[in-house]
Amino acid sequence: MTDVRTEDTAPWGTTGGPAAGMPRRLDLVLDPSAREHVRRERGPRFPFPIPNGWFIVARSAEVAPGAIMPVHYFARDLVVFRTELGSACVTGAYCAHLGAHLGVGGKVRGDTVECPFHGWCYDGESGKCTEIPYGSGKIPTKAALRAYPTLERNGMVWAWHHLEGKPPFYDVPEVPELSDPGWSDPYTADFVIRTNCQEMAENNHDPAHFQFVHGTDAIPEQEMVIDGGYKRAVSMDGFFVRESFGLGLGVLRMTDTMTFLTSTTPVDDEHVHVRWIFTTPAGAGPSAAREAAEAFMGGISQDIPIWENKRYVERPVLLKDERTILDHREWCKQFYSDPATAVD
Repeated sequence: MTDVRTEDTAPWGTTGGPAAGMPRRLDLVLDPSAREHVRRERGPRFPFPIPNGWFIVARSAEVAPGAIMPVHYFARDLVVFRTELGSACVTGAYCAHLGAHLGVGGKVRGDTVECPFHGWCYDGESGKCTEIPYGSGKIPTKAALRAYPTLERNGMVWAWHHLEGKPPFYDVPEVPELSDPGWSDPYTADFVIRTNCQEMAENNHDPAHFQFVHGTDAIPEQEMVIDGGYKRAVSMDGFFVRESFGLGLGVLRMTDTMTFLTSTTPVDDEHVHVRWIFTTPAGAGPSAAREAAEAFMGGISQDIPIWENKRYVERPVLLKDERTILDHREWCKQFYSDPATAVD
């Protein structure tokens, strides 16, 4: 576990009067240009690599059969495409031949994606080259793209990122409310923040910040279950349930009031693309899911100025009450690989 220095102090909430919290500004979520940046020190802010896990790379509706969509995640240029039979695939963007970007002029042919430069075709599931339409046609052994295990669930396309190219070791949960006619059509909010998955998730293990950042009391957790890469926290006599699946994927439920699925996809070492998919009981009205999303975005707008300007402290000065932060950091370690073992 990370080394820590502790100081004795008064219990939570007795070190001063209630704080008003940071300003709630929806524009900070939706308009990155409105954010204040004062940090000028150079060099990486975080000492860990992009985590291994399942992450959203597109909405299912964005990728029609035969379509190719260029994206940038995991600090790499990728393409998301849908085969003629309807399967979503995610691969590296650059042809193994001479480096053409498959998302600019490339074509989907059957289960493959064709390079616009010389017509080399690559299988969407394995990434292997299946055809070279000139010369001897013999396919070199190394003619392949990196292919990412892909699935569609909850209206989203998910890609499995593993630094070493290893297979998935947990699954994406099915959230039945998102397709239940007794619940509203899902409302998706998405935005980019200059931080990383671990830093965002650490807030859930920092109860004191609720007072000073959000101007509210800490949320008391009555039950915490940890099983490998899975966590469940229950509070408010079971009304509030938060589940975490890996680092960056979660489901939060307020019983019979709201459900939302969250995916925090690494763009690179210092940026994440957050997608929140909300649904509410149909009887709450057609705008209830959007209103819930805006309420939560108002809350996260209070965190953004801190996340985007802070640095990671590897050996923090903590109070004894704050050791849950270290427990969280220890749990996160299972989702990282040594960068020296990374595959292309």
